[in-house]
Amino acid sequence: MTAHKCIPRSVWNGLDGTGYNNIAQELESENHSLRKWISLYATYKYPFTNDPYQYYDFIHQSKNFRYALVIFTIPTKTLETSDGVDARDICIAKIETMNSEAEINALLEKLNIDPELFTTPWRCEYPL
Repeated sequence: MTAHKCIPRSVWNGLDGTGYNNIAQELESENHSLRKWISLYATYKYPFTNDPYQYYDFIHQSKNFRYALVIFTIPTKTLETSDGVDARDICIAKIETMNSEAEINALLEKLNIDPELFTTPWRCEYPL
């Protein structure tokens, strides 16, 4: 029997504590002209207003849940030539919402995502 994999405690504590609002990992892209990431956002930390442009749409769509998981791609050329990423540059493959760490772990297992590879956004060149 193999041990159940989970997000490293130091990374999880940073997400669920006051350290940061999301964690991420880069995934292998099927298309060499795209880069692909998965990120887990602690949406309960976001102070929502009536401004629809305050955050990315996937964050607004997830505001009634504690966590949002998003998988998306961005053209490599955009990352190489732009100073920032616009919402129009992102192609979202999946958005899932959850309310607990157990739900997150079950979803990651279902998606065959290694939770031990999650890290802080700045350690995986996360573009958002």
